[in-house]
This record gives sequence, structure tokens and C-alpha cells, in this order.
Amino acid sequence: MRWRAGLLSLFALATPAPAQDAGQWLERMAQALTATDYQGTLVYVEGGHIETLRVFHSAREDRERIVALTGQPREVVRDGATVTCIGTAPAPLVFDNGSLSGLRPVADAARQGRLSDYAVRLGPRDERIAGRETVVVELLPRDGYRYGYRLWLDTGTGLPLRVSLHGGNGEALEQLAFTEIELGRAPAAADLRPSAAGQTTTIRAPQTRKDAAGAWRVADPPPGFTLRRHQVSAEGEHLVFSDGLASVSVYVEPLGSAPVREVSTRAGAVHARARRMEGHRVFVIGKVPAATIERFADGVTGSAPSRLSAPGG
Repeated sequence: MRWRAGLLSLFALATPAPAQDAGQWLERMAQALTATDYQGTLVYVEGGHIETLRVFHSAREDRERIVALTGQPREVVRDGATVTCIGTAPAPLVFDNGSLSGLRPVADAARQGRLSDYAVRLGPRDERIAGRETVVVELLPRDGYRYGYRLWLDTGTGLPLRVSLHGGNGEALEQLAFTEIELGRAPAAADLRPSAAGQTTTIRAPQTRKDAAGAWRVADPPPGFTLRRHQVSAEGEHLVFSDGLASVSVYVEPLGSAPVREVSTRAGAVHARARRMEGHRVFVIGKVPAATIERFADGVTGSAPSRLSAPGG
């Protein structure tokens, strides 16, 4: 019996202890998103729309390629901060919803302790996704100004295998889930190169002007949302607010001679509102509830210059 106890002790030392709470699981997710090679097929569901995507991700090269397997031919290739969209269909939307890179704000917010507007808790641990065991982490909003998340994390790596975005009454607004996945296998070079022919659009991450101070600001934004970026250009001003997870963009542009129709719109989980104010067009958009967008739009004012908050503040 003594030898058996010794072997068990050695086994315990050689086996890393699993994460015990939701915060540790989010930390594992943060590491997995940047350090794990993977390729697989996933399904994206929004309302009555279903899309199937093939995803290739190289952690070492920080490169990713997403190929739509349904609908019009289109692809997206991300190389660092540069995103190239191929095809005439709305590939950027496919990229935003089909890429696990979109979960990096969740991981960053967890790392920096900026999830105070959400209750973070563990869910069940016996659900299998793409044949792999998972643990569920839930991010529940503390008010009606943001959505909730449910994340199914692979117990071996922490990589999200399924993600669900939930509204205030618990309904799923968006979902994506792998139907099959290979973890730890780097994609071949050919799998990371675009193959579809068609119209090409390249998008680069904007360079933030950290010293920008514009003529427009938002008075009394929803609780938890702070100004993270304020860009000023000849076309107007762009303000980005975030609670560490959800974000809202506010655009203010000179009106000119173009008419502005004051309207509120919705596309899936994304709400937007356009209005006119003092000879300018105000456009607010974000993946947040309608009440959040309305409060931002109603709070836009030009009475005082904006000030950029400290990074991550």
C-alpha cells in the first residue's frame, strides 16, 4: 500500500491543479487565446440566420484566417492588427462574430479587474462541445445597460469552444460553437493564405491619439462606461466608451447639406441611433441594449471639451 500511496503522490505533483474559480478560468482563457494553435469548424447563429465557418489560427504568427462555408464565397485574414476581407458579402461581420479574437476584451478585462459591472460565476462542468469536456463561466450584468455572456471553456486548455450572448430576459442573441476542432496543431502556411477571388478590403487598427481633446463629450454616460479613446479628424470626432467588456462608439460629424433621419435601428444584438444636433450628425452604435444607446445619444453635448481618460480607466 505504501508504494501505491507514493505513486499517487507523484501523480499529484506531476498533474497541474485545475482552476478552482471563475476568475482563474478566465485567466486560463486569456492565455489560451494568445498561445494556442487551433483549426476547426464552427457554427454561428443569430436569430434565424445560421452560418458555418472554417477557422485557422496560428498563435506564433498571430495570424488567423476565416472562410465562410455557407452563403456567398468570402474570407477574412487577420495578420496582427491588419484585417483583409475578401468578397462582396459583409465579411467584417463574419470576422467579428466568428473569431475567438473577439473575446480578448473579456480576457483583458478579467486580467485588469475591470468586470465590476458583471457577476462572474461558474456554471456546469459536464457539458461536452465538439467532443471535449468543458466548464461554463457566466458573466451576468448587474443592470440593464449591458448583455451577459456564457462561455464554455475547454477543461484542458481554457480555449472557448462555445460562446453565447444573452439579453436581459435570458434569451440567446448570438451563439457560436465549434462542431469539430484540433487543438495544439499549427495550421499549414497554405491554410493561412487567402484563396477566394473577389473584392479585397484591408482594415488596420486605428492609431489612438491619446492627446486628443475635441469639442464634443457625453454627459452622464451609463454606469461603468468610461471614455477610452477620442479621435479628432477633419471628418469629425469619434469617441469610444467601454465598461471593460462592452463598448459603444459615438460619431459626431458636420451635417453639411445631407439630410439626417432621426432613427433607432437594430441588427441582432447591435443597436444604433442617428440624430441631428447643432448642425451635426450624431451616430451611436454598439453591441449593447437599446437603453444604453439611447442614453449615450441623449447625452451628447458640445458645451465642453472632452478629456481622454487614463488607459484602462
